[in-house]
Amino acid sequence: MNPSRTSFEPGRRLRTTLNVIISAAALLVIVSLLNFLAVTRKVWRIDLSSARSEPLSTLTQQILAAQTNQVKVTVLFDPDNDLYPHVMAMLREYAALSPFIQIRTLDYLRDPSSGMMASKQYQLGAGARDLIVFESDGRHRVVTSGELSVYNPDDTRSLMSGEEREIRRTGFSGEYHFTAALAALQDAAQTKAYYLLGHGEHPPDSQDKAVGYSAFMELLKGQKNLTVETLRLAAATNQIPADAQLLILAGPTSPLLPNELAKIEAYLQRGGRMLVLLHPYAVEKPSGLEDLLKRWGIVAPPAYAGDEQFSSYTKLDVISKNFDQHPLVTPLRRSGGAVYFPLPRVVAAIPPNQMPADAPKADVLVKTSSGGFTRSNVQGGNAAFDPAVDIKGDEIPLAVAVEKGGVSGVAASRGTTRIVVIGDSTMMGNETLDKPQDLAGNRDFANLTVGWLLDRPQSLAIGPRKIREYRLTLTAREQQVMRWTLLVGLPGTILMMGLVVWFRRRS
Repeated sequence: MNPSRTSFEPGRRLRTTLNVIISAAALLVIVSLLNFLAVTRKVWRIDLSSARSEPLSTLTQQILAAQTNQVKVTVLFDPDNDLYPHVMAMLREYAALSPFIQIRTLDYLRDPSSGMMASKQYQLGAGARDLIVFESDGRHRVVTSGELSVYNPDDTRSLMSGEEREIRRTGFSGEYHFTAALAALQDAAQTKAYYLLGHGEHPPDSQDKAVGYSAFMELLKGQKNLTVETLRLAAATNQIPADAQLLILAGPTSPLLPNELAKIEAYLQRGGRMLVLLHPYAVEKPSGLEDLLKRWGIVAPPAYAGDEQFSSYTKLDVISKNFDQHPLVTPLRRSGGAVYFPLPRVVAAIPPNQMPADAPKADVLVKTSSGGFTRSNVQGGNAAFDPAVDIKGDEIPLAVAVEKGGVSGVAASRGTTRIVVIGDSTMMGNETLDKPQDLAGNRDFANLTVGWLLDRPQSLAIGPRKIREYRLTLTAREQQVMRWTLLVGLPGTILMMGLVVWFRRRS
């Protein structure tokens, strides 16, 4: 090294200074750009999941872009539920597109108190679980786990025919229901339901355990975000309002007047939705609905239904796990749920060959088991089996759904009439509705019924997202071999290798 040469030449000092200045400026620009992206929420996401098949629909993106109010999404779910990853993945996509979506998760198994607080806050009822609540400006909508799955129809038909076959989930309809919930919260005009009074119906505001319907009203107002008003049609000037999106007839015990029936018929003809629950104590008192329902493909004879196999000690009730192939009850059939009828009446679908060609499509929802029977000898409140008329040892229908003007099972547009008739109004009473879920899913059945009747037309363009499920089925012996391999084989192999290395080093 030449000692006379300076450590830093003037040119080198200048280059070093420029390099520091340029590096500092570049760092400042990068930090500024990152802050700009954070403020303007420019998001680029790369999904590496093999299950990812399609982006959110254009309709969903439009609704998220139009969102201006904060929406708090509460996920009250068991993390071990196989739907949980799909729910969370989709909600994160929503949150990535809108800064107004806030997500919180509540594990009701590991933190029961948080689940109870959420149930109380949103009036979800006892035993609420595995659901998603969308809340904005004091209003909320609830999406249950039973609404989120699409199943393989071939598996369903095979199961219904008696084959031992697992029902596979083929689609996830979360986007359909999540977007419908957001759209409903954006819409200032709430969906309106009218509760018919004047014929001895169940009192909607009563807390009575047996006949009160306050719990059902809480379900309509809370979980379904409906505005429910009472309605009387006896006066000639009273009409079913034009904004009525659901008409509820909950157990009338006295006849409806001809002008009332005419108003209901006109409402249905223009695409109305109606839920009819027949009172078991009114089986000897025709309400006038019988003829109206016949025109829509439903027959409700003056007879009770029973079940020799699935009944409690009263022998008058029915615990049904026999659901037909209608999409309304698919979640209950898939989960092995049950519906409890304290005293059911027979409600059946009229065979298509006995109806006109343009008649509505009627489908049975719930039936007894093959041990069902009817009792039509009804006198003074007592019912007996009449061998000349009644049926024994067969599946007896208890609830029917009717649709006219749309494609069955597909989201319905305006002008599509939908009716559900249930043969026992007491099944929605306060005490029965909130029976423990492991005994009866009456609340789920009510939720699914109202959801099907109020199918939102704005989500027509949204289809289910395909799900690929990979399963490894092992016998008990194979599971035992795998268990010992993981617990003993792998650790033992590593230990042996360590001993071999130790012995070699010692030698």
